[in-house]
Amino acid sequence: MGIGSSLFWISLYLYSPVLPIHAKNLGSNLEMIGLIVSSYAFGQIILRIPIGIYADKFGRKPFVVFSLLLNTIGAIWLGVSQDPWSLFSARAITGIAAAGWVAISVMYASFFDKKHSTKSMAQVMSINTLSVLGATFIGGIISDYISITFTFYLSAFFSFVGAVTIFLVPEPNYGKINYSFKKSINATKSKSLILLSSVGITLQFVTFGVTFGFLPIFAENIGASKYFVGLITSIGLLSAFIFTAISPILVRKIGNKNSLQISSIMIIFSLLIIPFIESYYLIIPLQIISGAGRGLINTILISLVIKTTPEHIRGTTMGSYQAIYAIGMMSGPLISGLIASVYGIDSVFFTGVIITLIGMAIIYSIKLK
Repeated sequence: MGIGSSLFWISLYLYSPVLPIHAKNLGSNLEMIGLIVSSYAFGQIILRIPIGIYADKFGRKPFVVFSLLLNTIGAIWLGVSQDPWSLFSARAITGIAAAGWVAISVMYASFFDKKHSTKSMAQVMSINTLSVLGATFIGGIISDYISITFTFYLSAFFSFVGAVTIFLVPEPNYGKINYSFKKSINATKSKSLILLSSVGITLQFVTFGVTFGFLPIFAENIGASKYFVGLITSIGLLSAFIFTAISPILVRKIGNKNSLQISSIMIIFSLLIIPFIESYYLIIPLQIISGAGRGLINTILISLVIKTTPEHIRGTTMGSYQAIYAIGMMSGPLISGLIASVYGIDSVFFTGVIITLIGMAIIYSIKLK
């Protein structure tokens, strides 16, 4: 299961650091780059809740396998795209495939007792982050020394292998499930779920609007190579991986709320400094700080969602959580692209600060220990 999960993320992020640069090379302006990056979220917003509901009813494994096969098609399409709109359509297909993360995360958690929810989510998020880290780093090297389009075809290969791997994994025994569509829908209306998901929106806004959106272009503008762009992204993800792994320890020592607030401050600090630097090497320490904050917030939020949900409706709840936070994945690049085209790329980072402050305010209002 862990190998299949890893291949899922590798296939989705192998080309992510250089996708905005590739879009620019195909003639995209800043608004179009933002639209292409944000198209990854369209299918996730629409499909994650239905996937969660039907995965609870029919099992999670079929949705995981189908998602990986669909991503194979989307990655090949990215490779053959010759214009921005074709790139947009292909990226939207990979976004639909990414909606399968609902089924993967819940299926993985099903191998653990509920009392170990933080541990299980720390593990699956560590796999996620480490896989994305390796993929973005290698993708930058491949783009520099072979070509950007090769990263798309390699992504398709990894995705197909992942589908075969998950197909061979036995579906966990979920025990007796008294499925109720009404209870599933009611679970999506939980106040705590909505608040946690709202914080997720702010995190994804920054992650996709800045880290995977306009930070690569900012770095290239001040002299960074494609390899270094991939390195910057990977270092941030390595930091996220480390803090994802230690999140259970930190939560035990200072609690969920304090951990979330400290993480937000780390992200804000990084965003405030970036527009004032002139050497792309200075992005590295800032991405270490930002990555640490993102890793902590992401893991804590998803573990809280799992922890407060009965097994038989976890898919629905997780689907709702991921569908809501995908609004940030869509709006982050889209709004950032519009702002960058009018006020310049520097303004994207200041927008991220404001969004993160909103997230801190929401965290403050949640009743957490």
